[in-house]
Amino acid sequence: MKWTTLTLTALLPFALFAKEIDISSTSETLIENGQENAAKEIIAVEDSSQKWKATDSLNLKDAGNSPVISSEVATNNTPVDSLEADSLALKNDEGNEEGNEEAGAESEEAEAELEADMAEADSATVDTLQKLTLDMTTAFVPSASRRVSAPYGIRTYRMHRGVDLGLCHGEDRTIVAAFKGVVVKVRNQGRRKGYGKYVILDHGNGLTTLYAHLASWQVNVGDTLQAGDTIGVGGNTGRSFGAHLHFEMRFNGNYIDPATVFNFEEGTFHNAMTEIDETKLQLVEADFQKELAKHRYYKVRRGDCLGKIARKYGISIKRLKQLNNIKGNMIRPGQVLRCS
Repeated sequence: MKWTTLTLTALLPFALFAKEIDISSTSETLIENGQENAAKEIIAVEDSSQKWKATDSLNLKDAGNSPVISSEVATNNTPVDSLEADSLALKNDEGNEEGNEEAGAESEEAEAELEADMAEADSATVDTLQKLTLDMTTAFVPSASRRVSAPYGIRTYRMHRGVDLGLCHGEDRTIVAAFKGVVVKVRNQGRRKGYGKYVILDHGNGLTTLYAHLASWQVNVGDTLQAGDTIGVGGNTGRSFGAHLHFEMRFNGNYIDPATVFNFEEGTFHNAMTEIDETKLQLVEADFQKELAKHRYYKVRRGDCLGKIARKYGISIKRLKQLNNIKGNMIRPGQVLRCS
């Protein structure tokens, strides 16, 4: 023990200050002298001073052949890995901007496509009658779901033109025709675009219905369906964040709140004979539009900033951020901002 201590004391200063000494040769010399334990202690001290890590299983004779793992450091003392991560994050941000713009354009295209399909269905079934009486005793709630996940009405900055019925995993997701009618449109807008897979039925006398976000359909254009006949299976296609059925009703091109006709929570109807009045529908729509007019909205474009948008609408940046619950100063193309 004394010999080991004396050897360590004698060699310690040499190990600390002679940085260019080859560790392996030192180790081999010590091993040859039968001082393997002392050599291990010297390597541990040397490694500590050089921030290297030694293990008890290190083969001292192979120490000179062991690879040295180091981190390259940039001139600003930032690890190269961090710089690469920052560069990647920047590229991702740019990619997200382009993706948001593309998503916004696709959304507008999908909405225009849907509106054209609905208008086409309306023109085929439009009637001179301004009132329509529905016999609800022969009608069917289009889904077995009894959960309204989103009602008809204003949603943030636009109208939500139907009722969403949530569909849970494991329950019956069969979607059926609400009334007797003919299939006039079957379309798939895409997995994450618009209403995804949807079907439009013409019920005559100016009435049409839409069934959207389907996982699949079992009908073709021209098929005649009775109320309660299967249309398809509800799902999560299109711009949807959970399985549900989006159900719409229109009379002579005027939107109807389906909840005024069906009692979705009870799975039945409000009145056995329900009158649909075109004039009343137009008055309800006018009220919604007045409410929407109280608030102004702006869809962010590439190159926009909070200051530019604030000046456009005559408000302060602080107020603009408050209206949209924005904490920092970042906005993205495609984002819709409330401006009043």
